[in-house]
Amino acid sequence: MITVFTPTFNRAYILSKLFDSLLAQSVKDFEWLIVDDGSTDNTKDLIIEFKKKADFKIKYIYQENQGKHVAINTALKNISTPYFLTVDSDDYLKNSAIAIIYEKLPIIKNSKEIIGLASPIEMVNNIDLPKHQLTKDIIATPFEMKYKHRINGEFSLVYKTEIINRYQYPVFLGEKFIVESYITNRFKKDYKLLHISESLVIGEYRNDGLTIQSKNLLVNNPKGASLAFCEKANNDQIPFSERKLLAKSYWDYESIFNTNFINKLSKIKSVRLKMFMLIFFSRRILTNIFDK
Repeated sequence: MITVFTPTFNRAYILSKLFDSLLAQSVKDFEWLIVDDGSTDNTKDLIIEFKKKADFKIKYIYQENQGKHVAINTALKNISTPYFLTVDSDDYLKNSAIAIIYEKLPIIKNSKEIIGLASPIEMVNNIDLPKHQLTKDIIATPFEMKYKHRINGEFSLVYKTEIINRYQYPVFLGEKFIVESYITNRFKKDYKLLHISESLVIGEYRNDGLTIQSKNLLVNNPKGASLAFCEKANNDQIPFSERKLLAKSYWDYESIFNTNFINKLSKIKSVRLKMFMLIFFSRRILTNIFDK
């Protein structure tokens, strides 16, 4: 029923912790899919050893280094189970994680609007914990959780494979990163998640992780960054005050490769937001004039 999917790149030094947590699961009805995004360490040899010890199915796919988002696209083409859980290579599962998932699946199985489960990640180094811990299960869209229920933070996600297969990450020549929330932003407005109070995954931010490097990644992958920020700026499920900031970020990253003012402005769909950007740049020009 469930695939545990792990994208990885040069993480042989830490993968054993995740593997051991899979071995410790109280329910073993799952398979583990690893998409190796061009590792140059001993990841492949390590997976061979894992397969000798595992009491569950392991599938290993190697691809040339193209970025985590492409690894996710690759995974979706190779997942045959109706549900999948993404667990990053520097995270690991609680012993009861798979059992908890199976307990919750009957709630969402036949629902057309509930497309998965969301579980707060338990961070061992206390970074980016949800501002308000869940005390009960909540069915809501990701935007409702953030703006209505005021619950933020990192969540591990169990999705219905059939639904997520409709959403693929774009690939830009020479770029290897796009924010994962690009997909969430594209969900239909009525798509909800069952947000559960139990944590499935224990995580830790590392210096070689994508979160720590996010700013540089955005600058070095401007086409993906500008597209993601532009689509969020155009999303009316997000409060206008935040969309103004998203529009500014879109403009900054778009300007790295696109100098056409009219073309950049045309990608902002909201008339109100267009006016805000025009006023913003007018004030900037006037400030520069008077400063001189």
